[in-house]
Amino acid sequence: MSLDAVQKHEIARVLELPSRARVLHRELRNALVFASNAKKLWTPPDKIHQLVQLLPELPQQIAQELQERELRDGAFCIVGGEKNQGRDPNIAHLARSDGAWFDFSITVRERGKWLDLLAYDFEIRFPPGMGMPFLRFDLNLPAHRNEERDMRSHSHLGCEDILSPAPLMTPQEILALFIDELRWPEDRKRRDPTDFEVRWFEQTHLLARR
Repeated sequence: MSLDAVQKHEIARVLELPSRARVLHRELRNALVFASNAKKLWTPPDKIHQLVQLLPELPQQIAQELQERELRDGAFCIVGGEKNQGRDPNIAHLARSDGAWFDFSITVRERGKWLDLLAYDFEIRFPPGMGMPFLRFDLNLPAHRNEERDMRSHSHLGCEDILSPAPLMTPQEILALFIDELRWPEDRKRRDPTDFEVRWFEQTHLLARR
């Protein structure tokens, strides 16, 4: 069964974006500073200004991929923290007040009065007890190999190799999700793990040691 119809529906969404990369960069940075001042983030405002950058040059790999797709002209990258495939907490990132931490990268292209959202990578890592170690939302560049799986826009729910369709969102929407949502409800008591979950974690740890 193909998920092509699901993906076409998700990608077809019309996004409301500012017309310039520098404006999007400022909106994201300001949202994070506001969250820091509201004590939702541990990362202080001065550190946010250092971490959230509109890069003066495209990273080499992204530049090459955009060139191959004839999308390089007018393209920009916005990053929040450093790329962290190993999920090393010592690498620069944005920290939430509950112990979760995240980073992101966004690729956009200015096209006249329009700003095209070409790709993004938003990943949040959770503290113990949240049920899964991380969640990532990906929007791949057009003609990426994941499109063969009908999943240019997708999420990874705690596993690199399992993809699930995800709605296309603006960077502001995902950032709001990371800041305000995906938290343990204060009025909800943590339940005990089921026997199935205990066995699953035990077997997962055994497999990881092999």
